[in-house]
Amino acid sequence: MTTYVQPPVRDTRAGSVVAALVQTGIVSPIRQNEAITIVDGVLADRPAAAAPLRNRLAELAGYVGGALVVSAAGIFVTAQWASLSHGEQIGLLIGSTVLLAVAAGALVVIRGGRAALREAQEAVRRRLAGLLFTAAAGTASAAAGLQAEHVLDSHDSAAALVASLAFLLLSTVGYLIAPTVVGQLGIAGGAFMTVPWALDEFGNISPIPFGLSVVVIGVAWLVLAERGSWRETASARVIGSTLAVVGAQIPVFTSDYPWVAYVTTATIALAAFGTFMVRPAWPYLAAGVIGVTLAEPEAVLDWTGGTVGAAGVLLVTGATLLAAALLSLRLRREVKQAAAPSGPRSLTDADTQGGAAQYGTAPPFRNA
Repeated sequence: MTTYVQPPVRDTRAGSVVAALVQTGIVSPIRQNEAITIVDGVLADRPAAAAPLRNRLAELAGYVGGALVVSAAGIFVTAQWASLSHGEQIGLLIGSTVLLAVAAGALVVIRGGRAALREAQEAVRRRLAGLLFTAAAGTASAAAGLQAEHVLDSHDSAAALVASLAFLLLSTVGYLIAPTVVGQLGIAGGAFMTVPWALDEFGNISPIPFGLSVVVIGVAWLVLAERGSWRETASARVIGSTLAVVGAQIPVFTSDYPWVAYVTTATIALAAFGTFMVRPAWPYLAAGVIGVTLAEPEAVLDWTGGTVGAAGVLLVTGATLLAAALLSLRLRREVKQAAAPSGPRSLTDADTQGGAAQYGTAPPFRNA
């Protein structure tokens, strides 16, 4: 049984409120302690403490310093890379990986280790560690791909597949240690790059299987987001929606079956609108609007054989965008009306306790 340790609070209603939000899916379960701290601060008229200025300056200095070091190293390596032997190239990449991983590990072990790294007050340390882990994954995957190319001797697709899989795996490990938006982007990039090289190894890298595979990744990403598997739920919704729409559009580059692109895009758009009615998050609304705006002009061009001309395409695109925007406004209004309370009421202890009892979460946090 999972153990929930309630953080120190001044207002006993905070735990009940957050428990109800977790049960309805509005708050991710892995962020409930952070949510309790914020809600407790609001209820007790004690705003959550912002990160100290020195922490923000330290984070900024870390980013700027890291960017300067990487830029200098990139300039040097670019100028000298061709003259280096294979062993020197591998050694340089491995050395960079070790340096980045050690720096990230140092940020993790200090001040409480991995568990403390996930607390809200350690956001600066977590972001820096996540960035370093993702960078280490990049250099390690480059070393793996270079070595695979050397061993396999001119099998470029196999070497690229090895590098992509290594980046995907190592980015995932880094995210599990220090979850950040950068880590999510690393995982998404690794997954996206793995698809074409894997298909190429199986002899079928046509746009349709490539695009549909990316759509599957995007949908799976969104499912994990709604299950609370990603710490950064809003960013996960954006990444998953982007992957789904981009994947749906990839088949448009094939001349044999262009209809696959607009049919898939329209399906994703409708699914996004439907999901927005259940989970009112703006990335779903944006995915629906973008999907409809892309799918309808593509369908018109395909059905008319391109005879409508540029002006016709612009007209159809503009009309579709306006219609999609009006639809999105209507959906937002319906969602707000459905979520609005029946009358003005003040939040009381009875309300929050009743809400917790309704969802079967009272008492919300206890040691099991």
